[in-house]
Amino acid sequence: MQNNYENIINTINKYSDMVYRLALTRCANKENCEDIFQEVFLRLTEKSPKFNSQEHEKAWLIQVTINLTKNYNNSSWNRKIVQLDENMPYDKEYEDSQNILDEVMNLSQEYRTVIYLFYYEGYRVNEISKLMKKSEGTIKTWLFRAREQLRNKLGGGFENE
Repeated sequence: MQNNYENIINTINKYSDMVYRLALTRCANKENCEDIFQEVFLRLTEKSPKFNSQEHEKAWLIQVTINLTKNYNNSSWNRKIVQLDENMPYDKEYEDSQNILDEVMNLSQEYRTVIYLFYYEGYRVNEISKLMKKSEGTIKTWLFRAREQLRNKLGGGFENE
């Protein structure tokens, strides 16, 4: 039992940032992202799946996060929520990074997800297609369209294209 507890703690420490960022990318709301984050690790604890490798473990966490955010975004409760703007003090660097984040968050959920998995997690197109259960062609199209939309809004190019 102690070994299982230590494994779960190690997994949370190792993948907490990834799960949080992916959830935030897909639901665009900090509070709901935190709920999803907790639910992902609660499911890890409850199900105690056996993983073949670290990559298998990471893929499982990504898939659970995607599924939970999909459920959240499709819930009738979520469709009735109105977001309030937060007033932030002016900071040029913050504003620039916020503009980029705002443009990424304005992308469709699929585009945000492929941008996140490709650029932040370093997954290749074939790996993203398996995680999202979509064809490689679909992932390539989503990645192309997301880059194009960001390029039009922000200007500039993307590395690793």
